[in-house]
Amino acid sequence: MSKSSRRSFIKKNLLSGLFLTSAAPLLSAENALRSKRDIPSLKPYTSDYNNIDWNNVREQFLFAKDYHYLNTGSLGPSPRIVLDTVYETMERLETSTSHGRHEIDETHEKAAKFLNVTADEIAFTRNATEGLNIAARSLRLKPGDEIIISTHEHVGGASPWMALAKDFGAVVKLVDLDFNGEDNLQIIKDAITPKTKVVAFSHITCTTGMKLPAKDIVQLCRSKGIYSCIDGAQSLGMFPIDLRDINPDFYASSGHKWLFGPKGTGVLFINKNIIEHIDPVFAGAYTDSKFDLNTLTMDYRHSAQREEYGTRNTPITLGIGSAIDFINTIGIENVAKRGRELVTHFRKGIANTPEIEILTPESERYSASMLTIRIKGKDNLKLNPILNKEKKLRMRGIYENNINGIRISFAIFNSFQEVDVLVNSLKEIVKK
Repeated sequence: MSKSSRRSFIKKNLLSGLFLTSAAPLLSAENALRSKRDIPSLKPYTSDYNNIDWNNVREQFLFAKDYHYLNTGSLGPSPRIVLDTVYETMERLETSTSHGRHEIDETHEKAAKFLNVTADEIAFTRNATEGLNIAARSLRLKPGDEIIISTHEHVGGASPWMALAKDFGAVVKLVDLDFNGEDNLQIIKDAITPKTKVVAFSHITCTTGMKLPAKDIVQLCRSKGIYSCIDGAQSLGMFPIDLRDINPDFYASSGHKWLFGPKGTGVLFINKNIIEHIDPVFAGAYTDSKFDLNTLTMDYRHSAQREEYGTRNTPITLGIGSAIDFINTIGIENVAKRGRELVTHFRKGIANTPEIEILTPESERYSASMLTIRIKGKDNLKLNPILNKEKKLRMRGIYENNINGIRISFAIFNSFQEVDVLVNSLKEIVKK
């Protein structure tokens, strides 16, 4: 049989298989989207941390119980309630042939309350990178304008600003951060010049999980008439965030990490104090407050939601709201405390193993639920996949800034027993 005949044969039989089955549709929300697993309901917790059943929290997630997932900093799995929201909304909207855009208003309110801001300061994006690009492009920087970023930025946090240098002649200035966290405000302050227009930084660095003094940096920027833009990809959902108190110009985050929301979602905060002084990056339906094609009239909305132009994916956007409900049920303060306790347990476990170096500050002021380690004398980037394969420990190798470390994310579905597995596995490597 010739190649062309073989291709025709395969194509014919594939198509026959799709259309000859009459007993049931090939795809349906029931048989293709829903999990067959019986997931126990999330218990209605109170503010009392000691009453939380963390095993019940773990049961809300679908991945195997013997898989030690310690990589929420890269990708947070979604609990059953988020998946159900997405599936059910998708089915309902397809049944009614509706885009359901009006339904996301309540989700704007949820996100705004979660961050202590107003709904018109919140826009939903595809991820933190998109939000940071919107921030960067909306400032209309000119040749010679300086942007300060650190050597600890994620590619998604650095690229939008580097692109401004390539496209418009802006100047990106790199600063090296203090690994202890204590001198970072001063380091940024010392880098500012009369040409500085933007300071863009991570609330929690992707490299070491170090927390930066966000409020102090923002206040410094405002005192000098400089825009502040925070990459919150590693912070939203990890600990309480009060954006009214921090008061940055922009705060961009992902929905798919510590918030445990659907993939392809993000949250962008644009401060209401600057929204009238900047223009949207793109324009389309829902960008305008007034539109008349015949007179070529278009006025922009004074709302961050003007960035949500055109038709959007309502099911996954409602999934963000469901993720916020999930975290609120447990309590964001409790989420933060659980992460800290797991970190402390890990630190104690390796305290007498000097070969394991922790690159993250110990102080709660400069750290949270994620840390980075480095085993001395080892190629840690090669060790990470070995730990994944042999011990079912999923973490992330840190190549950024030539750190050559392993980043560990401690989330609400992790247990002290898992931390012990990690500690013992690392000690085995040290002994080899």
